[in-house]
Amino acid sequence: MKTFVKVLLVVIIAAAVGGFIYWQSNKKNIIKASIQDAVNKESDSLYYLRYDSSYIDEINGVAAFYNISLQSDSAQKELLKRTDDLPNVLFNITAKEVKANGIDVAGLLQSQNVTAKKIFINNPVVRITNTGVDKPNAYNSKDTLELYEKILGRFKHIHADTIQINNGTVIVSNMKGEALTTLENINIRLNNFLVDSTHNYDNIASYFVKDVRLTIENVQLPPNENNTRVNIEKFDYDAVKRTIKVESIRQYKINDFVPVMDLKNILLSGLSTDSFILRQKFKASSISCDGGLITIYKRKDADNIAKDGPARLTSDIIDELQVGALDLGNTKVVIVDLADPKAEPFVLNDVKFKVTKILKVNEGSTVSDLVNNAEWKLSSSGFSFLTKDKLYKLNLSTINVDNTTSLLNVKNISLVPQLSEEAFMKQRTVQGDRYDFSFNNVKMQNIDLKKLINEGKIEVQTVSIQPDFKIYNDRTLAFDTKKKEYPYQHFLKLGTPIFVNQLNINNGIINYKEKGRESEFTGNVIFSNINATIKNLTNIEDRIKTNAKCNVAASTLFSGSKLTTEWQLPLAKGDSIFTVKGKLQGMNALALNKITEPLGMTSIKKGTINDLSFNFSGGEYVSLGEMLFLYNDLKIEMLKKRDGELTGKGVTSFLANALIKNSNPKNGETRSGTIHFNRDITKSFFNFLWKSVLDGITNTTTGK
Repeated sequence: MKTFVKVLLVVIIAAAVGGFIYWQSNKKNIIKASIQDAVNKESDSLYYLRYDSSYIDEINGVAAFYNISLQSDSAQKELLKRTDDLPNVLFNITAKEVKANGIDVAGLLQSQNVTAKKIFINNPVVRITNTGVDKPNAYNSKDTLELYEKILGRFKHIHADTIQINNGTVIVSNMKGEALTTLENINIRLNNFLVDSTHNYDNIASYFVKDVRLTIENVQLPPNENNTRVNIEKFDYDAVKRTIKVESIRQYKINDFVPVMDLKNILLSGLSTDSFILRQKFKASSISCDGGLITIYKRKDADNIAKDGPARLTSDIIDELQVGALDLGNTKVVIVDLADPKAEPFVLNDVKFKVTKILKVNEGSTVSDLVNNAEWKLSSSGFSFLTKDKLYKLNLSTINVDNTTSLLNVKNISLVPQLSEEAFMKQRTVQGDRYDFSFNNVKMQNIDLKKLINEGKIEVQTVSIQPDFKIYNDRTLAFDTKKKEYPYQHFLKLGTPIFVNQLNINNGIINYKEKGRESEFTGNVIFSNINATIKNLTNIEDRIKTNAKCNVAASTLFSGSKLTTEWQLPLAKGDSIFTVKGKLQGMNALALNKITEPLGMTSIKKGTINDLSFNFSGGEYVSLGEMLFLYNDLKIEMLKKRDGELTGKGVTSFLANALIKNSNPKNGETRSGTIHFNRDITKSFFNFLWKSVLDGITNTTTGK
């Protein structure tokens, strides 16, 4: 019996030693065969696994595999393709090294559990082939979990304290081998990775994205419908800090290296992982960006868009977006009109945009909803562009918009001629005004930003401006025989609906220069220190039905004397009758020579104006009204041009002074003059006004 026991012990020891020797000699082949068999069976023979060499230390729980490749079997792939059972995506995965510390080798071989302390995957390259023919198929949860379900799905428990992926690459291509998406230099540190049979596959991502650090050096996204591609540099996701950082996002036209979008240093803070994974809702406490460049393309069917309503936001990934705050730094915004590709793009410089109230957008929300449902501020250093005829440049500088207080401020709006007065008139064949306009300190209070964004309407309660107008005309040119419209008639025809309840003009100036037809000298009419209130300035039909008159009350200094006027301008279609009344305080009549000599060929030699009051109405063809002109010691001289100088016409001057009354009142009798002037429809509104006033002055001085 003792001998039998000894022999049995020897056999057991020999078997153990032999088994140990066999295991040490063949363990790599056993593990390799086990893993390859698992991959082959669980993927329906679609994938096979290979690696060049390995290192196994089951005692210390260390395993390493070198030059690994997981590829789809071509024969099986063709068979699945013929049976219309080819999955949406195929994978081809290689890695230079996969190493695990603290691994449970026994559990791995028994196909029950995979546990490890640390897993290192070095230089992996994942090639994903989209099997769609015309365009990439839509990804679904089945595609996302395919590798896990087919290759690792038989394991009941997978756990690793740390998974470290170093310098990885992902390439997504179509069946032709053309790259659609690439991700370069991927580095991932994943902590506390755990998946077991109790977890729901639909939300597998939620079990490891909460403790992960992911960085990607470069991401190249596939072309979109606008024939552009997006490139993302230095993407950094930190699940613990709940942040996403991106160094830059650039968008390019295909085959063009000049970016149409270039944004720097984007930071998303306070991310809610559960909202995104479980409810497809993107929530962040704040988004900030240093700014850069954004290009917006106006679609050719803009009219149809306006007819169908504002554009709506759609997304197959995110059902809801909620952001606590948004801060966009200096950004250049370029707007390109696709309907007119030859036109210069509209450029808005140094745009800053801040959102200070929670912003929420759902599927189907409009862009205007995004702006209207938040409290935001926008500023810009301004923009400029040339008019279509290239004669003027329109500039706006220092723009500030605040929808929390319904304010819009612009430091300056200017219309700047691109040619000098002489050059401008040389390119004209008929008379016409050259404008040089500037509006300073433009303030719009209680502006309806929702209507401006949604409907393109400008509706504002109060506007304040400080205008500076310079106008020049050369009367030596041929007459323009076209009928001239009044300024308010032009306003009514503007394409943009406008309503201004009250427009305040503060300390404005109008400088009108004209080259006289006979004298060829320039006269200069200046109205300074203009202060005015304009009420009910609108071209909106519904508002005109309620109130069809625009009222103006204005005061100014004319040649050092105060001139006050009141106007009533028509707004209804078919109504052209306006009324104006005014009063000019006393002044030395000689101050008018800078106007009367070059433009009227008349020099005032003596006289004092004590009062000038007028009240008349005008229409398309005639003005009618009354004039009170009080003066004394008036004496004039009629002029002619000789040798480049203006000289007196003796006989004509004598007759003129004999004809006019040198004072009013005279001999205790005060004369009033009537205004009855027939308009020259080829002349401007301003010409009609001062000719009507001059008609009343002439009738008073001649006693008619």
